Amino acid sequence: MGISASLAAGRIVALSPDDETPIDLKSPAVAAVLSWLVPGLGQLYQGRRQKGVLFMVSLLTIFVVGLWLGGGRVVYAAWKPGEKRWAFLCQAGIGAAAIPALLQSWRLEGAAKQPVLLSSFMVPPLSRGQPVSQAYATELARVDPDIEPEDFRPLPPWRQFRPFPPPGMLDRTPADQLSVWHKQLGRFFEIGTLYTMLAGMLNALVIYDAFSGPMHPAPRDEKKEKR
Repeated sequence: MGISASLAAGRIVALSPDDETPIDLKSPAVAAVLSWLVPGLGQLYQGRRQKGVLFMVSLLTIFVVGLWLGGGRVVYAAWKPGEKRWAFLCQAGIGAAAIPALLQSWRLEGAAKQPVLLSSFMVPPLSRGQPVSQAYATELARVDPDIEPEDFRPLPPWRQFRPFPPPGMLDRTPADQLSVWHKQLGRFFEIGTLYTMLAGMLNALVIYDAFSGPMHPAPRDEKKEKR
């Protein structure tokens, strides 16, 4: 697995499992980082074009298909108490394609209280009572058929999404936005999540390949062969 040796010039090579020819890994650490940013980019950096293109096309296709199945809502970062998105740890393995989720989460939870360009792409779902900007509240009510302007209450200078009622009052307010997504997408929310997680986890093998070279089969036991 990843048999390598140092060349006289200090470069690292790995032996091809097909014909034992040396493969120049250049800087394995740089290649690994590149393959995290974009699947297969590290292999292209090392001159392994066919493998790099194969990894890039196949993994990004799986990721994009998962996003499409999940209506563009299954990749997001959320670390609020009780609403942690553990699936994102796997999705983040795809690299640059998942970075917008971090930016959108930081913008929504930060002082801006709204995502970049008011886009809902890779934005975490709103929890009940969460404050957002007036502009984002208006945009959500405009584009989402399951969200009404009445779902937001004044909370100067913000708007509060579906706040909890006072103690003792019957709660007739609809559920949080994640429940709305599950209602809209059904099983495709989980299927899309699975696809995007799978793409990120498979890229871990691509990163390993860029760092250590191609995997080799285990050596055969000659004594067993003789028997």
